[in-house]
This record gives sequence, structure tokens and C-alpha cells, in this order.
Amino acid sequence: MIFKIAWRNIYRNKKRSLITITSIFAALFLIILMRALQFGFYDKLIETVVESYAGYVEIHADGFWDNQNLDNSMQVDQELLDKIKSVEGVENIVQRLQTFSLISMGDKTKGAVINGINLSEEQKITDWNKKMLSGSFDIKKNEIIIAKGIAEFFNISENDTLILYGQGYRGMMAAGKYPVKGIIDLKNPDLNKLGVFMTMESARNYVSSDDISTHIIIDKEKYYEEKKIVENLDNVLSDRYEVMTWKETLPEIEQTITADSAGGLIMAFILYVIVVFGMFGTVLMMTEERKYEFGVLISIGMSRARLFGIILIETVLLSMVGVFLAIAVTYPICYYYNINPIDMAILMGEGADQMIEEMGFSPIFPMSTSWDIPLSHALVIFLFSLLISIYPAIKIAKLNPVKSMKV
Repeated sequence: MIFKIAWRNIYRNKKRSLITITSIFAALFLIILMRALQFGFYDKLIETVVESYAGYVEIHADGFWDNQNLDNSMQVDQELLDKIKSVEGVENIVQRLQTFSLISMGDKTKGAVINGINLSEEQKITDWNKKMLSGSFDIKKNEIIIAKGIAEFFNISENDTLILYGQGYRGMMAAGKYPVKGIIDLKNPDLNKLGVFMTMESARNYVSSDDISTHIIIDKEKYYEEKKIVENLDNVLSDRYEVMTWKETLPEIEQTITADSAGGLIMAFILYVIVVFGMFGTVLMMTEERKYEFGVLISIGMSRARLFGIILIETVLLSMVGVFLAIAVTYPICYYYNINPIDMAILMGEGADQMIEEMGFSPIFPMSTSWDIPLSHALVIFLFSLLISIYPAIKIAKLNPVKSMKV
């Protein structure tokens, strides 16, 4: 009965109800699309840097992170690998040997990060063949793959040779000539300027050690939290190892996401203010216009609590209709642009792709299809509608039926 009366009251003043629903729909429409684009950008950023190379969780010897040299590396045996694989949430693990060296060709020299990798293990985390600009990822002993930034710096291509010179393990000299067998695009400007890859066997020969590794990179199961993996690893590994999430190893990515998300929340807050004032204005007019009606209903025996229930249902119904329409319209849009991401390079014109990549981002911006975005903001609108209903509750509680019925 109460629901039926509330629905008739909404339908009775169509224009006012339409204005309220439209304001809720418009604000939530903009909020969902804005946050979907933001979170899609974050997912792409994490995919580009974290999933494709850095890994969600990293294990290294205690003290290595503060002093990253080969003397602080670790020896990895099968027992250690089995312990890590036994932890819930761990999907794939890869070993890497990383060191800093000078690389030169002709009269040009620059610094680079040498990465020893196990090819078969790396392919389990990401398809490196898709990143190859030329050549093959299937390299053999004493062959290297270089990032495209290095290739551009030296103006070299496949089958050219680079000279590597650095410090090896325990003070040994590391030096050698290595033919280039491929050029790779790591989709990150910093990695593209520094990355040199060779097999783990070649890297260990280069640094004069047969069994050391500097990193163990962990790829987690989908939707499993990396913090939980770190907690589980801390329980099974000794104090000789340090376990860190990508948010600790790549704080600049986390800071970028946090700062950008804060800007989005400010915009969402502004839109919420517009919605709240629009809804409050509707409730205010509705309450003042219907004082006579409220007085009559109370006079014939309707309880004030039941009368307030009618007003509450009206407010909630108006907000729910606006929310439902916004979700119904925005989700197909988000789904389409998730499958067909927005290419900012095309929108911004020639040279934009290089400018965006130099900032450390991919020019491809997909939209997120996570239901958390529309549902969380719909919940906020619902809570605001309950909060706004306090005003008519106060008015009804203080209402004098005799005075309200005087014309």
C-alpha cells in the first residue's frame, strides 16, 4: 500500500520527477565513464609495466634492494623454488640475473641493464614474441636482444655487435662482444632505454658465476591479492630473503595512480554535490507543496512513521531509476571501449604517441568493465537519498495538522 501510494505520487508530478531522474542519470553517467576510463588506464599501466616485466611480487636476498650489486645476489636451488610454488596464489615464477654495464659501439657508449632470463619461464608470464619489432626471442648462447631505445641510440639492427663491459661477481671483470639477434619494444620508455636481454647461461658466464640470481619474479593468480602472497611467503621463507610487492618496487607507478585517482575523486565529488542539491531541491519543494496533504492524512489516522515511509520510498525510487538508467547506458559503452580501446595518439594528432610514451604511458586507453565502479557509485547515490530523507522526516515530526490545512 505504501509503495503504491509513493509510486502514484512520483507519477503525479511527472516534470519534477523527470528533472530529478535526469540530474541523477547525467551525473552518474559522467562519473562512471570518467572512472571507467581512469581504471582502464591504470589496468593498462599495470599490464604494461607490472604484468609484462616487473611482476606482482619480487623476491631477492635481504639487503639487495638497498644495495643492488651482484655481491648481494642469491643462490637459488630447487628446494627454494618448491617452497615458493607451494604458496597459495602463486601462478608462475621466473628467475632473473640483473646487472648494470656499459655498452658501446664505435665511438658511442651508454649505460644499460643486462638481464639474464630463462626463455621458457618468461613466456609463461607474457608473450615476448608479440613485443619483438624484429628478429626472434629464441636467442642462443652469447646472443642478445636489445630494447628499441638502445637500437635507436646506436642506430643498429639485427646482426650488429655490441661490446659489453662491467663488473662481475666478487670483483671479477665482465666483458664481451655480443651479436644482436632481435629488437624488442617493452612499451615503457625507461625500460626501452636500458634493456638488454640474454639467456641466463650467457649472463652467468658474463659475470663469472654459475648459479646466482638477483630476482625471483612471481606472477599471481587472477584476482588474488599480492599482499596476501607476500604474507604467505614471509611465513615459509627465512630472513635471508626479502619479499616486496610491485607497489614497493615501483613506487612511481603507485604514486601516479594515486595522484590521478585523487583528481578523479574530486571531479566525482563535484558531480555528487550537483546531484545532492538537485535531489534536495526536489524533496524540499515536494515537502512544502504537500503540507496540506500531509495534514489531511495525519488527521484521518495515518501515522507519521508511515507517512515518512512514503516520502522515503519516493526519494529512493527516484534515485534508483536514475541509477539504473545510468548503469544500463554506460556499461555497453565501457564494454565497447574495453574491446576497442581509445587510441589517444590518433585523437591528439601526429607525434602524440611518442610524447605519451616518453611520459611512461601507453597511448592505448581501454575502459574498465569492472562492476565495482557503477555499483560503488550507485551505493553512494543511495546513501545520499537516505540522508536527504532526514529533512521531510523532521518536517513531518513537527507538523501540526490543523495549521497545515489552513489555506
